Amino acid sequence: MTRVNFNRYYQDELTYLRELGEEFARENPKLAPFLGSQAGDPDVERLLEGFAFLTSRLRQKLDDEFPELSHSLIGLLWPHFLRPVPAMSIVQFTPLPHVLTGRQTVPKGVELDSRVVEGTACRFQTCFDVELFPLALTAAELQESAVGTVLKLRIELLGGVSLPKLELRSLRLHLCGQPATAMNLYLWLTRHVRDIQVKALEGAESFGLSPAQVQAVGFRPEEGLLPYHDSTFMGYRLLQEYYALPEKFLFLDIGGLEPVAEFGVDSGFELVFHLTRPWEEGLRPKSENFRLFCSPVVNLHKRDAEPIRLDHKQSEYRLRPAADNPAHYEIYSVDRVQAWVQGSGERYEYLPFESFDFEKSTDSGSRYYRTQVKPAVTRRGVETYLSFSATEHSRTAASESVAVELTCTNHSLPDTLRAGDINMATASTPPFVSFTNISRVTTSLAPPLEGGLQWRLISNMALNYSSLASVEALRVVLDAYDLRARLDRQARRVSQRRLEGIAAVDVRAIERFHRGLPVRGLHTRLDVRESCFGGEGDLYLFATVLNEFFSLFARINSFHQLTVQGMENGEIYEWPAKIGQQALL
Repeated sequence: MTRVNFNRYYQDELTYLRELGEEFARENPKLAPFLGSQAGDPDVERLLEGFAFLTSRLRQKLDDEFPELSHSLIGLLWPHFLRPVPAMSIVQFTPLPHVLTGRQTVPKGVELDSRVVEGTACRFQTCFDVELFPLALTAAELQESAVGTVLKLRIELLGGVSLPKLELRSLRLHLCGQPATAMNLYLWLTRHVRDIQVKALEGAESFGLSPAQVQAVGFRPEEGLLPYHDSTFMGYRLLQEYYALPEKFLFLDIGGLEPVAEFGVDSGFELVFHLTRPWEEGLRPKSENFRLFCSPVVNLHKRDAEPIRLDHKQSEYRLRPAADNPAHYEIYSVDRVQAWVQGSGERYEYLPFESFDFEKSTDSGSRYYRTQVKPAVTRRGVETYLSFSATEHSRTAASESVAVELTCTNHSLPDTLRAGDINMATASTPPFVSFTNISRVTTSLAPPLEGGLQWRLISNMALNYSSLASVEALRVVLDAYDLRARLDRQARRVSQRRLEGIAAVDVRAIERFHRGLPVRGLHTRLDVRESCFGGEGDLYLFATVLNEFFSLFARINSFHQLTVQGMENGEIYEWPAKIGQQALL
């Protein structure tokens, strides 16, 4: 439940008490001065407000449909659905001239700070490994003629470094700018490339690449935006990330660039894409639509909680981040819980109660903790509580001091950040680059703690491929993971329009030969209305994510193939058959 919903419960209860008081006063005139609407007794008002607060919490608890049960199941299988979705953005690293002279890697998890907001800098961390080279993309040109359409990208060297020293094997492009243009570029570069020529800027050296050297980024397990448990089904992860930050998938790797070392020039090279289809009018790409050395970033960082004095006299203890202004932080996850008995050197490790590792410890003295996430009452978001198991020893021992290690967000502080605001270095930032965010910063989202939605997520445990063989079933699954649409009215309209664009689903069993043996699989055909999407590129990116989602449902020794056909323009997109994330060759 959100704070808005709690306020509604509170107002309902307060109104009910006042109306009931007036009725009671009419039947008991002697009490009318105390209970009537005109009584104005501040003590009575405070009493009514306090009682309304308690009963509204009770009603909210009942309407949540047993969150203890649903939270336990989801916390065991998909704990990220009980966590807030932090703010996200795309950051570009820029090599410093004459400082970076060869290949360097900015590893995943490097921390970056934003400008100060209300006295606190919002801390982000990178989600991809970023390979840096002393290179700059200086120009992009689209040429159209009777012969065909050509896209040229000019890559220049920085600081007088020679190409042979770069050890360049691949180059990652991020497609950005106006969403329609960026998504169309994704479509054209992954579907409509005949061949690629790599030419030296000085000299006649060149070599060719096949379209297969253009590889999509963002679908592998190590390329997740958020820290996911190993038990998490990858398909649901892709859906959650697509709705949270679709720009995360607008990355392409251009491989096979090792021969540039033989150019022997110091000026750079040019990537020339020969396209099989004319470019769409009105959305011509510019150099600003292509960026090098980018990574998604997410507003997560490590922080300790305020110590807990554990005396086992409370059923649960609220966790608060240790900070000068705790309101600027929200708990994302509890990472470690340790305790020591006051007056002795004894230390204990508390283990998560809801864990697949629960049975690993057979020690009867093992200690466990359990987390409970509840809607915050005084602000948007959630609060986290810990409860502890009590052993015979702990009941008789002196009180314990508990230290808790957390992963936190900056709650709603990043909501005020704009492009260019994430640009402050931290202790882990490499000294050979500058950086800034080149895209919007998304708003943080509270987890879906509504009882109805929680049980809908649990029902997805029973999903198999036959469960998705109808339009309505597919729409329900997709809608469950679009958390932004539950808070943003505009996002809701876009999401509903996109779901309405799925007109028909047809699933059939097929067979293919794989390594000389017949393999059974499934073929899904989606009929879609193109006008329900923000353009052809938007439709294609959506379908690409669905292709990965469906493929991950394929059983062992089975495969899946997706075909999407437009009902209005007749365009057909077909993906290769895949077993999980591996192509069926």
